[in-house]
Amino acid sequence: MTTTPFRPIGYYLKALDALIDEDFARSLSAHELTRRDWQVLNSLALQGPLTRQALGRLLKPFRQPGARTLGEVVDVLAGRGRITADGDTLALTPAGRRAHAEAASQVDVSRARLLRGLTEDDYLRTVAVLDRMTANMASGR
Repeated sequence: MTTTPFRPIGYYLKALDALIDEDFARSLSAHELTRRDWQVLNSLALQGPLTRQALGRLLKPFRQPGARTLGEVVDVLAGRGRITADGDTLALTPAGRRAHAEAASQVDVSRARLLRGLTEDDYLRTVAVLDRMTANMASGR
């Protein structure tokens, strides 16, 4: 690999994730949501009702040490009337659908800021490279 004036990829991955977290915290605070809350609401909005296990698998890559567990996030969102837990199945309530729709506009603004100056091809190439790197590292487990 040739040397570049850039820092190692790990630096950019961690720095970008921290900046996304900060941006989500600012953007979603008016909706009383965290990034993790958003991930749950958005997953249920896109996928429909999910079991806790299926939602846990879907959100596993976003788990961070010391962060609220999925169960804690579910309890908070259920306590606010945004999701229901019918047995093991989680679903959005009408209030949850409204909260998701309202927060989605803020998330769209954040994503637009993130992608400013990039073409769709830039984005797709970047994601393809990261996907390959992730697969490479996963195969070494």
